[in-house]
This record gives sequence, structure tokens and C-alpha cells, in this order.
Amino acid sequence: MELIKEKIKEINRPSFRLVRNAGHYAYHGSVLKAISPVIAKEYKMEDLRLAYERLFRKEEEAFMRHRSFEETKDIQAADQKRDELFCFIKRFIENMKYNPDPELKAGAEVLNRALALYRNAHRKSFEENTDMVDRFIAEIEKEEYAGALNRLDLQKSLSLLKEANTKFAALYHERLDKKRQRSSEEKMKQLRPLVDQAFFEVIKFINAIYLVSHEITKEEQVIDELGRIIDEINGCSEKLSVTKNPVLVT
Repeated sequence: MELIKEKIKEINRPSFRLVRNAGHYAYHGSVLKAISPVIAKEYKMEDLRLAYERLFRKEEEAFMRHRSFEETKDIQAADQKRDELFCFIKRFIENMKYNPDPELKAGAEVLNRALALYRNAHRKSFEENTDMVDRFIAEIEKEEYAGALNRLDLQKSLSLLKEANTKFAALYHERLDKKRQRSSEEKMKQLRPLVDQAFFEVIKFINAIYLVSHEITKEEQVIDELGRIIDEINGCSEKLSVTKNPVLVT
């Protein structure tokens, strides 16, 4: 019986076109951690990694500067109010699942289905948080949840959450508009393609070394070590594809 040949690993090339700035920054930071300076030295790709890291540090500087501008006290206060309302509704539904009244318990179990995809909204970035709360409200306002909402008397809290989320979005986008007008530094939009290109050069190098080791030199240590790095970076890319949102970056 012919043995099935082991699949050759490679780092997949993700698309960054629709990824938000925060996701882009976090992704490349994770990749640089996976490809440590020690690994770079061992495989003689120090120059490639250094070029990649230098560009990433420029992006980091720009991202942190923009982030600090966005996170003004009034935005933080609006975000906190929105999150407090969301968490109240979330925890109320979760707690009511243990209510001894069977009707209230059943209502909570129904609403918990509407909450399922959005229960961590308050832990996300400003933009993703806003989007997830919007989608949660749209979901829980569907006709199938109306009876359960009435039984648990959550309409007022939901209305307050909708209002708080709308106010936050308006304030946040007002700040973004001002940021665009005031920014005189090298923008993320200019830096991101440079960081991406440096990343592509690094992964091309790693893929080539892995392929040669797997098919020609048969060096088990290299195959195992680079294989783990390939898996880690592809894991980062999979998370990126799940969390990216079809909104153009600023």
C-alpha cells in the first residue's frame, strides 16, 4: 500500500485590504513574536526581519499616536456607558436562566440565543464593539424574541443601549474626522503596505527554507522548528480572517 506523502507546509499569504488598523497592528506584532530575533539569526534572515520590524515600529508609533487622540475622556466615558448597559443586559439574561420561575427561565434561554455571538462585544475595539452592539440589537429585536423580551421586561434597557451606542458612534466618528484633518504625520494608510511587503519577503524566505529542508536536505530539526512557526503564523491569519470587518481603513 502506497503511503500518503506528508503535506508540505507553507505560510499562507493573507489579504489585509479590509482589516482595520487595530487588527493590522496586532497581527504583525504577533508575527514578529513568532519569528524571534534568535530564529532570524539561526536561519540567516536577520536583515529581512530587521527591515520588517523597523517598518512595524513606524506603524506602531503612528497607531499609538492616533489611538491616544481617539481615546479622549469623553469617548472613554461614552464607551463606558454603552458597555455598562450592554453588560447589564447580558448578565441579566445569563442570571435569569437560573430563575426558579419556569416562564422567566424559558424567556432567558430564548434571549441567550440572541446573545450568543455578541457576548464579548464590550471587550472589542471601539469600532468592533459598536458594530457588534448594533448587530446584537438588530438580532434581539427580531419577532422571534419579542415574547421573551416582554416577559423579562428588557425593552427600556435595550432602548437605552441603542441610544448610548448611537451617541458613542457619532462622537467617535466626529473625532476620526478631526484626526484626519489634523494629522500631518505619516499615516497608517501609507505605512501599512510597506509593512505588508516586508512581511511577504520574510514569509517567502521561511517557506523556501522549509521546502528545501522538507524535500531535499531532510533536516528534521529545521522541519519541526519552522513547521511550528508556519502553523503559528497561519493561526494568526485565520483569526485575522474571522475578525476583519468590511470597512476601509483610515
